[in-house]
Amino acid sequence: MGHLVTSVAPLPLQGGGLGRFIDPFAQFLTDITNLEPVLLQLLAFGLLLGGVYALTALGLTMIFGVMDVINFAHGIFLVVGMYSVWLVSETAGISPFIGIPIAAAVLFAFGVIVHILTVEPIIEAPQQNQLIATLGVLFIVQSAIEIVFTPDPQQVELSLGSVQVGDVFIPLGQFYALVIALGTMLAVRAFLNRTDLGRKIRGTADNRNGARYVGINVRRINYLTFGIGAALAGVAGGSIALFQRFDPFTGETYLINAFVIVILGGLGSFPGAFVGGLIVGLIQVFGGYYLPGTTAQVLIFLLFIGTLLVKPEGLFGGAEA
Repeated sequence: MGHLVTSVAPLPLQGGGLGRFIDPFAQFLTDITNLEPVLLQLLAFGLLLGGVYALTALGLTMIFGVMDVINFAHGIFLVVGMYSVWLVSETAGISPFIGIPIAAAVLFAFGVIVHILTVEPIIEAPQQNQLIATLGVLFIVQSAIEIVFTPDPQQVELSLGSVQVGDVFIPLGQFYALVIALGTMLAVRAFLNRTDLGRKIRGTADNRNGARYVGINVRRINYLTFGIGAALAGVAGGSIALFQRFDPFTGETYLINAFVIVILGGLGSFPGAFVGGLIVGLIQVFGGYYLPGTTAQVLIFLLFIGTLLVKPEGLFGGAEA
């Protein structure tokens, strides 16, 4: 995700061996002590990237929280959202911002179809069956996109620029994605808490058998939940397309970090997904600046493993979605 920190060059590394890993942390502490201006810029980039990551994790955590399904197709749902916004923008001349709700509608319908054809028939089977089925969906759709649109990167023709607040530059594309993430999370929480259908979804998440006993159509809740989760991926993918080039394989990196965020924040927790996204974004941006190579991603995976060992239910585990 280096595209978020291109205006802040990584620090040159001094020495070798163990010093390559100790020196960056010492430099970070020195910068904090001296209140270096670069820290504010990195903080801004980290929060913006974290908002994007949180948005990618919302649909994943909803599907897992309600249906207990590990959806490996989530990454390709993001990509379908990106291409949907790009298509309506390029072919119909529609604003990409209008294209985002269109992408959500397309992904809702696509998610319902995927669920009915691949997930519902094996919903009671061992979890690895669902994992393999959704992984198959990922490969099939990814190959179809590659055949139709070629593997070449695409880009929405949109120049948003940036604004300066004091000494901090804020790219507007990422800022809008952060606003969309916050708005989407609040809208879905309101839907789950204040509507009859939302309460049925929450009831099914709490106790599937109990939901059946009180007359809730759990099968209908399943495909609606999967559709909503896919629609959230469409919103995330469309938002990413506002500022980033993409190809059929772009969703893979986001999918990996989305799984880390879901585990970190707590399965099924929307606030957990948002906070987890911010944490992962900050680690990636600060790590990309201070640490060598891909060490930042290593830190993210160490955080993932540590969370599983120390607090497997996640930071917001047990909290209401």
